[in-house]
Amino acid sequence: MTKRRKPNVSLEQAKLLAGEYIAAQDLKGWRLEIVEAHRAGADPNNWSVIVDRFWEGGLVDGPQILIVNGATGEVRTFESYYE
Repeated sequence: MTKRRKPNVSLEQAKLLAGEYIAAQDLKGWRLEIVEAHRAGADPNNWSVIVDRFWEGGLVDGPQILIVNGATGEVRTFESYYE
């Protein structure tokens, strides 16, 4: 069982860091919008930020998940976090 420690990065900071990460990406016509953020279930020391993806104004099925490291503030995609 993973011990739950309070992340150094707050919920609001995690959302801001995820927003900065999104803004720095070359989205090639996609629009990403943060929907919610919460402590990551698999690793409660980090934050999961759920992002909806839009193409040409329409919502695309399935969200994008960004993981914000609770200690360092590093933002990674869900896929790259588990590589």
